[in-house]
Amino acid sequence: MEPQLTPPTELFFHHDYTELWRDINRHTTDDSFNAKYLEISQLMGKYATLNNQFISIFNTQTQRVLYMSQNYLDVMGYKCTEEEYKRWSTFYWMRDLPMPQSWFFMQMTLFFKKTVQPLLRQAGSNKALHWYMHNFILHPPKTYLRHINLTGLALEITPDGSMPVMMLIIKDVSSLVKGDSPWWAEFCINETHKYCFHQNEKKFQKGSILSDREREVLLLIKAGNETKAIADMLFISPHTVDKHRKNMLERTGAKDISTLIHLCEAGKVL
Repeated sequence: MEPQLTPPTELFFHHDYTELWRDINRHTTDDSFNAKYLEISQLMGKYATLNNQFISIFNTQTQRVLYMSQNYLDVMGYKCTEEEYKRWSTFYWMRDLPMPQSWFFMQMTLFFKKTVQPLLRQAGSNKALHWYMHNFILHPPKTYLRHINLTGLALEITPDGSMPVMMLIIKDVSSLVKGDSPWWAEFCINETHKYCFHQNEKKFQKGSILSDREREVLLLIKAGNETKAIADMLFISPHTVDKHRKNMLERTGAKDISTLIHLCEAGKVL
């Protein structure tokens, strides 16, 4: 009997998966390696389906798509063959973005060059890069509007700060956000440096999408504390706690507090 799959809490940091793919662009004839590759590919494809996520891994140097799950239609809303995806690289889906969000990606290229890569170069052997983009709106052909979140992870980082291998995970979050929700992005560099971009500010800023106090309040809410208890612990008024709650929902576009916690955990904001 086939074992029942339980979706991992943090799919994109699954150890066996990421370790395998760090070297996947190397040529090998080792039968055990090829068997492991096939096994993990099939397993992660099942995880992708269970989580309603589209997963791809891309080598930016060779312009090769190293892996893509086969559920593109279910997540993105239109068909895309592996050959099409390889031809358009990992940015195939970007053709359906509104102009302001396409502009953001052009700005992000400059941000990576001017800010991210220098920080990665300075980090020595402790390089790490994770990014999270919330509520990017797709207009797929002949289907309904889709709201997606995109999680990215650099699987390989060179000494000069380049990212030859990256993983992208796209998830449809239309049911989790309000129709007029803002879009935003957060970047975590070397596990310490955080930068964010919000559509209302139209620029990259140091820090998280939530303030330190807001994150503190949200963590206490997550732990099950009521408003008055949070107010007492932080030496603020219940009105201030409610104001933080309202501001977080408005800034992130989450439908409610439970959704806000879910989104912030997925984006490593919490």
